[in-house]
Amino acid sequence: MQALGLIETKGLVAAIVAVDAMLKAAYVNILEKTYVGGGLVSIAVTGDVAAAKVAVEAGAAAVKLINNTLLISQHVIPRPHEYLDKIIVSSVPAKSEDILVTASAEAELKEEVENIVEVPVEVKETVTIEDLGVKETNNRESMPKETTVLLKEGLSKKHNKEAVDKIVFECGPEKAIEILSKYKVVELRNLARKYENFGIRGREISRASKKLLIAEFGKYYGHS
Repeated sequence: MQALGLIETKGLVAAIVAVDAMLKAAYVNILEKTYVGGGLVSIAVTGDVAAAKVAVEAGAAAVKLINNTLLISQHVIPRPHEYLDKIIVSSVPAKSEDILVTASAEAELKEEVENIVEVPVEVKETVTIEDLGVKETNNRESMPKETTVLLKEGLSKKHNKEAVDKIVFECGPEKAIEILSKYKVVELRNLARKYENFGIRGREISRASKKLLIAEFGKYYGHS
């Protein structure tokens, strides 16, 4: 490996300016560019000792013209050890346009990440009576016919609202909420759409979680 010239800058713009100045000042090749992290960019060039020194000085001076704080460090290694080629940098010189291409790709990736919209995720589908503040009852009296209809046929039948109303009237809202909590959120959403004065409407129902729907049924039937 020939002499190794190194410049580390803060920010990609300063790195590009440094590379441009180094290539114009002396006959050197870009060996590698590295994104260190925290906004730091390291540029390595190779050439004979004199060329590497001139290139590094020119690159550093160009960065300082922008802002002194953008130049982090600069150094020239006249005779790098042969193993340095394999451990630290690649022996194949990079093209100057690679830096611009990489910068463009990085900017596009950052834009895509920033434009990601967080979508609410429904986490809890199982709702217990305790979640709603309803105390379990020991009342084992016989249930009306509508209870059997709901348990066997589900909430998708035509008269399911009337069945729930009947259970509330004869057994109280606690028992109705207990039965409704056994059904899937899709079934509860379909049921909610059949109530004229339900607490949530339209798209709110379509996005509602099971816990929210059960709570709204509790409010509708006077149980909170």
